[in-house]
Amino acid sequence: MQHKLQALKAKMGSADDEFTPLSQLTIGMNKCRVRVRISRLWESFNPKNDISFGLDSLLIDDQGETMQARVLPDDIDQFEDQLVEGGVYALSNFTIEDTRESYMTCSNELTMYFGGQTVVNEIEDTDLIPLYSFEFINFKDLRSRCDDVSILTDVLGHIIYVGELEEVWSKSRLIKICNARIQNLSGRELSITLYGDIACGFAEDMHEKGQEASVVAVFAGMRVESSHSVCSTTCSDYYLDLEIPEVQNSVRSDLCIQQENPVPKKSPAQKLAENWRTIEQLKSLDPEEYDEDTSFLCRVSLIDIDCSNGWCYLGCDTCQKSMYRAPRKYKCSRCGPIKRPIQWYKLKTKVQDATGTMDLMIFCELAEELVGVSAEELVDEIEDDDEWYTLPEEIEDLLGSTHTFQVFDKYGSRSWSVRSIMDDVSVPVPAGTTAQCKEEPVPEGSINMAIPTPITTQCKEEPVHEGSINVAICTPVTTQCKEELVHGGSINLAIRNPVTTQCKEEPVHEDSINVAICTPVTTQCKEELVHEAIPTPVTAQCKEEPVPEGCTTTAEARSESTQLQKPNKRLRGDDWVN
Repeated sequence: MQHKLQALKAKMGSADDEFTPLSQLTIGMNKCRVRVRISRLWESFNPKNDISFGLDSLLIDDQGETMQARVLPDDIDQFEDQLVEGGVYALSNFTIEDTRESYMTCSNELTMYFGGQTVVNEIEDTDLIPLYSFEFINFKDLRSRCDDVSILTDVLGHIIYVGELEEVWSKSRLIKICNARIQNLSGRELSITLYGDIACGFAEDMHEKGQEASVVAVFAGMRVESSHSVCSTTCSDYYLDLEIPEVQNSVRSDLCIQQENPVPKKSPAQKLAENWRTIEQLKSLDPEEYDEDTSFLCRVSLIDIDCSNGWCYLGCDTCQKSMYRAPRKYKCSRCGPIKRPIQWYKLKTKVQDATGTMDLMIFCELAEELVGVSAEELVDEIEDDDEWYTLPEEIEDLLGSTHTFQVFDKYGSRSWSVRSIMDDVSVPVPAGTTAQCKEEPVPEGSINMAIPTPITTQCKEEPVHEGSINVAICTPVTTQCKEELVHGGSINLAIRNPVTTQCKEEPVHEDSINVAICTPVTTQCKEELVHEAIPTPVTAQCKEEPVPEGCTTTAEARSESTQLQKPNKRLRGDDWVN
């Protein structure tokens, strides 16, 4: 009878038992008992060769503390039938060691190891110990874990897309893959890639849910590939619609699963066209709205280069990271020892546009493209130590130049750097700026043309005298333009380029041409008399109305004129600015 009572107490975990919280365990301790739930249980192995590392588990105690535990490969047979995921156990005679360097599922700095002497007693379940424990990370913070496998990542979000289960060959192995996407409450999306058994299980579960389902998923133990994608490991698992506060707070009934024909992704050119920004707009961006892979376009002038900390640095010839000097050799933190480091540019520039100024870093080959010579060549010419902190003439010549840059913010700290120089390529027209122009009928002998381009502009044409040409050239934003009636023999053109502008045409004398060229700032322009009007090439959608008999063609109008007042600088792509 006494023996049965002791067995019952062991099973129940009586109040007389003294359990040590996981938070109080220290290295080497093995003479204490803990009461824990096995929240997750998996076998860790190398998928390339199927070599097992051990039977791993995530433990939770009644204080909500977690610790990863491992049964070494030689002892798996002893414990694999005793340990069940979700069960509650009293454990003793284990060993505590420092955490491993990779593939950890919790941030505890210690790991529990089971050995041949470890005692495992299953005890009655208790509501005091949570069923699950996750260390969720915000999507915008994923960039800090790219290529870092020391600790794996837990994420959650609404499932908005599930791809088909596929089989692909990878390194002579046929593996199953399922791709998905989730979205958080702020609208940021994250790509999920699952491999092997977890891919099969997920695809089957989501097929049963159907396309109309609204599902919040938790993906635990994931490896971060980039700031917008994670993939599964042998430690990973997924959970659908868990009854935990984090999931309950993420529920949105308007988000459903799209299992086939996902929304077409925008091309890089389309994304870039939508990302034109002024300096003022770049400085006001919320880092929540973008990641290090997001690029913005801006057109700016270089007005200063700060060389108080030098204009170059000694870096790795492979990855360009800065070097440090080890005894008798240089070493790169990423690539290891380097035989011959290289001098790379680091230009801390100040740039300006019509809306303000900001700092912009230009590194390595991009700076070399601007300067025209390598940093190595300029360093070879240095004769005095002060010259390391004085701008060489070749760099100083950049001041005052204007460029179109593709910029990015790698760390979400509004520290902008140049990703590429877009001066010699076709730069996309700012998106969302298709103008709407309605042609009004004009009197006999006149030409009425509207050629709109980006950004919000309002232009109103005033009537002019017979034989004159009336041209309004404004600069970008989404546009509405209304053409007014002009007298016989006149030409009325509306041509726009970037920035909010108001132009008013003044009446001019017979046979004259009236041209207003506005630059990217809020401006009021007065027309000067010139002799020829040549419209700037821009992307536009205009509806041509029939004009009465006897109207002059554009070519005829050009032949009547002799000169055009051109701006001081001609830009690539035939865009003009003052």
